[in-house]
Amino acid sequence: MLKTAVVILLILFVFSGVYILMAIFTPKLVAGGTFKNITGKELDSVQDAGYLSALLDRERSLGVFALTSLISGFFILFVGFRKAQKWAWWALLFVFGIGYLWGLIHNIVNVDTLNITLMAIGMVLLLIGLLLPVRDFFAKAGGESQEV
Repeated sequence: MLKTAVVILLILFVFSGVYILMAIFTPKLVAGGTFKNITGKELDSVQDAGYLSALLDRERSLGVFALTSLISGFFILFVGFRKAQKWAWWALLFVFGIGYLWGLIHNIVNVDTLNITLMAIGMVLLLIGLLLPVRDFFAKAGGESQEV
């Protein structure tokens, strides 16, 4: 189950990478739905070029921050998770769990269908990838967990 979970989490990370690259290189696509649902206007209707530039720059900055989290996720996956080390399981749960849960809730509140869908896919992949090998991380063997 651990190898399958690693593959699923690798798929999640590739999926996340595509989403992150969209935020960095096409921020209008990622931010447009939320902007429209909050303001009732299309993002392209913003007349103030400085405001639009600041908004899109913020989206790019979030994408770069997410990219650093993704890079750390690869490190966690290959250094600890695939060896069934508990710290890696918890790290992925907290780092990606908080990120995807916050994103899902935020986009549900703002009724951003595109981002709700993307966040839900990410959350499902994360949960499958973490719950599938849970015995490998937390099984009892003489009172201690097994580490492969």
